[in-house]
Amino acid sequence: MIEVKPLVGEHAMILWEQFAQYFEKAALEHPQKFDLEELRGQVARGDVMTIGIFDGVSMLAGAAVELYEARDGLTLHVRYMAGDHMEMWLEEMQARLVEIARAYGCRWLSLTGRQGWRRELAKMGWNPIAIQLRCEVH
Repeated sequence: MIEVKPLVGEHAMILWEQFAQYFEKAALEHPQKFDLEELRGQVARGDVMTIGIFDGVSMLAGAAVELYEARDGLTLHVRYMAGDHMEMWLEEMQARLVEIARAYGCRWLSLTGRQGWRRELAKMGWNPIAIQLRCEVH
């Protein structure tokens, strides 16, 4: 039985070390600079919500999500998401993200991540909205 639990503030801090291992993993291929302590502060203040995926015994994955106002509506954005055995929890995570987004009155879900997420999430109706490219300066 997979459980997807949103945790904010002090509840998230109790499991911070477990979340941190997944956030660090997600940040390895993230296009923006990653500062674990800054993220910890944002979670502690409640600016960023954490979502834990559990198998009844241990945490399988973690996500950090935040709200922002897009041009065309409120968006629940997945800033970081990583875990083990994605096939076990990704559909349940999608369902929970939709529930959370609806509760906040969001029109959209968005995610920043590596190409692997694009392939998996396309199966659940996600579409690319932009592409980020980079080139090393010599």
